[in-house]
Amino acid sequence: MENSAVHRAHDPERLYLGLRAAVRFIIWTLNNFYCIPVHFCWLLVLQPLKLFSPDTYWLIESILFRWLLSMVALWSYSAGYHVVELGDDVWDLLHERTLVLFNHQSTSDVPLIMAAFNSRQGLSSNIMWIMDHVFKLTNFGVVSWTHGDFFIHGGKDHRDASLLELGHHLNQFYIPRNRKWLVLFPEGGFLRNRKPGSQRYALKNNLPVLHNVALPRVGALKVIMDNAAADSHDDGTDRIKYLIDVTVAYPGGRPLDLQTVFGGWRPSCDTIFHYRKFNIEEIPREEETLKNWLYTRYEEKEVILQEYYDTGSFPDVHTPHEPNFQPENVRRLTGARVVHDPLEFILRHCFFISSTYIWLSILYLLYKTLFQLFW
Repeated sequence: MENSAVHRAHDPERLYLGLRAAVRFIIWTLNNFYCIPVHFCWLLVLQPLKLFSPDTYWLIESILFRWLLSMVALWSYSAGYHVVELGDDVWDLLHERTLVLFNHQSTSDVPLIMAAFNSRQGLSSNIMWIMDHVFKLTNFGVVSWTHGDFFIHGGKDHRDASLLELGHHLNQFYIPRNRKWLVLFPEGGFLRNRKPGSQRYALKNNLPVLHNVALPRVGALKVIMDNAAADSHDDGTDRIKYLIDVTVAYPGGRPLDLQTVFGGWRPSCDTIFHYRKFNIEEIPREEETLKNWLYTRYEEKEVILQEYYDTGSFPDVHTPHEPNFQPENVRRLTGARVVHDPLEFILRHCFFISSTYIWLSILYLLYKTLFQLFW
């Protein structure tokens, strides 16, 4: 009797969550349908500007790109999936060339990163992402491609060629177009996919067996250090001066996923972004030494994530004592949630909805004119 009473008590809650998820799926699916086509319509109109005034074109494109990313940020924010920031205060680097490394756990990582970045004025439009090539096949992947993000191929068959393409892309796009932050996922895939192979590799090569992160790959980081880091060239070009190592920690070690972010059926929760700031000059350039440096960072992530999962409290992790980043010179974040301005979300929805009406009206008039001409 007690069990049946408990089930009946939970039925209304399950019904509510199911209806809420269905409504959210409909809303965000429609959101994709009216935002992304509008984005490309405006870019199509701006193509002549790209030829005659490329700087103006890329400025407008970056604004439209940020507005589109704010729609993605709203997916998680509206469901109560918040980002809490800890560690070094890195927000004085908004206008500095900076490499940002994230451990990669699930499909919800990118929406949450976009939510954190979108809260900072002028940042999300000024980033170049390095992502797995599979993402290019999605609707938002096409948007990223037109924005100039780079899609890297994993696997032995494509790795060397893809790394050469990355070096070319950095020199032909990232540096000339003055993008500031460069985002990289060194593990090369989601934790659930990479962990078995990572652990086999660790056992074979007498390395620590990691459970909360995967051993990172150093190839892309080495290309970035060789092609875009400060002091690797003497041509006076503005190059990467800082590195931010971000540890993403989901409560209880249970990552969200894109379906959950869409549907919002899990309870509200806080995902921790812990930042550590490094001067790029302190990071080794030689490949083996660089690999060891990167492995050390991920061994540290393993320890602090395990402590967080075991205790529910995120340990206080300080940046190492380095010449330019002594603890007294580094401001610390207080663990506050990332907050967004609801008015910005409303205004951007109004822009995309009104733009959809404009473009549909244009298409209807064009269809009507052609019909009258030929039929």
